[in-house]
Amino acid sequence: MNRFTLIAIMLILSLGVMAQNNDDVVLVGYGKMDGSESVRILMKSQCCPAICSNIFTDKKTKKTIGVWDDLEMGYIKDSCQVAAPVSNDFSTIFPGKIEGLPKEYSLLYWMLTEENDETVLHCYFTMPADEMRNLWLACEETAIVDMNTGVQYRAKRTAPECFRKHFSVKAPVGTPLDFKIYFPKLDPTTKEIAIYGVPMWGMRGTKFQIISSQNFQGFFDNAPQIKKPTLVKEANNYNKDKYETWAVYNNPHLIKPVNEGTMALWNTPEATYIAVAHEQNWTREYYGIGPDNFLIDDRGHKYKIKNVYGVPLDQIFWIEAYSGDFIAFIMEFEPLPPNLQTFTYIVPEGEKFDMWGASWDGKVLHNLNVNELRANQPLFVPIERVIKE
Repeated sequence: MNRFTLIAIMLILSLGVMAQNNDDVVLVGYGKMDGSESVRILMKSQCCPAICSNIFTDKKTKKTIGVWDDLEMGYIKDSCQVAAPVSNDFSTIFPGKIEGLPKEYSLLYWMLTEENDETVLHCYFTMPADEMRNLWLACEETAIVDMNTGVQYRAKRTAPECFRKHFSVKAPVGTPLDFKIYFPKLDPTTKEIAIYGVPMWGMRGTKFQIISSQNFQGFFDNAPQIKKPTLVKEANNYNKDKYETWAVYNNPHLIKPVNEGTMALWNTPEATYIAVAHEQNWTREYYGIGPDNFLIDDRGHKYKIKNVYGVPLDQIFWIEAYSGDFIAFIMEFEPLPPNLQTFTYIVPEGEKFDMWGASWDGKVLHNLNVNELRANQPLFVPIERVIKE
């Protein structure tokens, strides 16, 4: 069953919340922007959709106009019109896009860089209308604070110039714009920061960690130690509706007792591994792991399943073990980006099959936190079965 409509709705409703995550972790890298000299990328946000519900069509020009609201800056009356700072490298910096967003949604991205002895916060904005009014970028409240030292780096200027002003801008619908806020250069030892005074991008003291390039390799995990179950009987003319044709395995990957469905994640440069725990209720129990399972990130990019260790990826199979065993299957997916913090795990609904209690329901596990799942790795260390009689 196709569940992409449901998935899209869930992503839209929750992405704004995910943008407020106070534990974002990103890597330091280098790149070029608009053909200029190399810049040091300190961090970036993959996506932050926001809604602009007040969109109407001008009767004379037939152009759409959006009025941004709820910025809590109504007491400031200064305003201006700015030229559209079109970003020519937006699709390179943020590859992929979310499909199916309603027209009143705009994608708000951002990136923090080091350029020419200054720190620059690039605030990206995709136009939901031909003209946007009542936008807001920065003022004297805008600052970056080093959370370890307390040093404050106050905003100096913006480009285009709109400091402490509401502003409007015109560009075709969907055009990505790059508004810049300039700060003094951060100290090289800065590891954790908070950004204040950029309300349109949800930054009101939001905290972020900077991981240095020297620690890049440490950001990846080693592949998990996987115990493959033993094949007892191969599938014989496999038919999902005839259980006697299913393959049989024993000696599965045993772990300490945990809650059913507990997950862990290992992220390597080559692949992302996800382990899922199951409680064995019977001495012989059937399982199935679908070939269409996948992960999806904030941008809507999919990461396909490549393998599941020791058992079939596209067949129902038997596991022979002890009732009360806790076992785990470990799936291999295409690698997640090292700076990704949350993702969604999708299990499409499978075909019905002829077995008592048979069920292959689809499920959507949303907003899974990469660091929390990595912390679960010790739960999946293999153990030996101990029996006392």
